[in-house]
Amino acid sequence: MKSRSIETALLSVMLTLFVAAALPSWASDRPPMKNGPILTAKEAKALIASAKTAKEHLKLAKYFSQQAEDFEADAKDHDEMLEAYRKSQALGANAAPGGVGTIEHCDFLAKSDRDMARALREMAAAHEAMAKEAGK
Repeated sequence: MKSRSIETALLSVMLTLFVAAALPSWASDRPPMKNGPILTAKEAKALIASAKTAKEHLKLAKYFSQQAEDFEADAKDHDEMLEAYRKSQALGANAAPGGVGTIEHCDFLAKSDRDMARALREMAAAHEAMAKEAGK
């Protein structure tokens, strides 16, 4: 029975962390974008399908760069949570919430966010190259 309650507690913690990580950017401590998003995801999808001009490709490059910045900020948030969990673990199991798996969870999300940011930077660079080609 005891392992069942531990599993339930762990699932509850993991679900809470997942929901917290998925909150919209307005709920975070980060300042909002200065002029709002360059494009919405829907607008970006439409522009990806039709982009031909240098201006359109540069707009997509900005969109992907902005997305990369968001993922980099999320990675930083997860790094900070990871450090907080490590500190609480060092104080002892009863010092703070977070049990088995929370450190691995935050580490996984931080790495995933950085990988996504890197991929988005590559997309931005590709559209910058397309813009140069379209401008010729």
